[in-house]
Amino acid sequence: MILATLGRRDYGPRPMDWRLKALGFRLLDLPGGYSAHFWLQRHVTKTWPRPDKRLFSFPEKADALIDDCVKHIGQRPETVLEIGAGRDLSMPLALRRAGIQRIVSSDIRRHARIDLVNHAASKLLDNRKVFDNFDDLDQFGITYLAPHYVSPDDGPVDCSCSNEVLEHVPASQLPVLLRALRKVTRGLTVHNIDYSDHYARSDSSVSRMNFLRYSSEQWRKFNSRHQYVNRLRHSDYLRFFKAAGFQIVYETTMPGEPIDGVADEFQRYKPDDLFAMKGRIVAI
Repeated sequence: MILATLGRRDYGPRPMDWRLKALGFRLLDLPGGYSAHFWLQRHVTKTWPRPDKRLFSFPEKADALIDDCVKHIGQRPETVLEIGAGRDLSMPLALRRAGIQRIVSSDIRRHARIDLVNHAASKLLDNRKVFDNFDDLDQFGITYLAPHYVSPDDGPVDCSCSNEVLEHVPASQLPVLLRALRKVTRGLTVHNIDYSDHYARSDSSVSRMNFLRYSSEQWRKFNSRHQYVNRLRHSDYLRFFKAAGFQIVYETTMPGEPIDGVADEFQRYKPDDLFAMKGRIVAI
């Protein structure tokens, strides 16, 4: 057995056991964990700066949002509110590239860094504009608000959006957020949501639906502040949007692979809803 192991060729990195990764995220919940998390992302996993392939997906997302506005309300938006700004403001930069005049990008924590913004801008903006600070960015047409919770008292916008953000909002907070969006959004709200198990991104040995095997009580120990997911399904979001006063004008899902042995609390969902991997909701 030992000889067989020593003689085996390693053709690439083995997947990290998702439970070990979950433990690592729980350790990052300790004081100093936020800074440590970013250091690991930048120097170990090297997820920042964002790879070019991911950066170049944002112009397509920006164009899709504008197309939705033209299709459903008959005009391009002049102002857009983004929920969940992230670290490099790629979506606001892509929207400015597409000609949107003013983007407000909000986040509940101040994640963005001007060096990462400039890296994204060097790829997404034809003039390779460099921003000295966030005031300079504001003059360009992108207002960064963080930490900030969207409020009904915020100024009105033509469109609001998020990209793989709503799955990280606790179910108890989602109605509050959506009611605020309903108040400030004059036109469309457009959201791309990832319904899959995020741990499975780095552990190919488990299904992208793996987290559905666990009850809420069981899953709590794996659900850290840095990798929190609410595990809501597509139908749950549709219900929350409608309860907030939105009318759904378009919704779609991307199917995932069904699994056996889901927890009792998920048994009530229809299979196409339960095993949806991604979704897009457009509402007015």
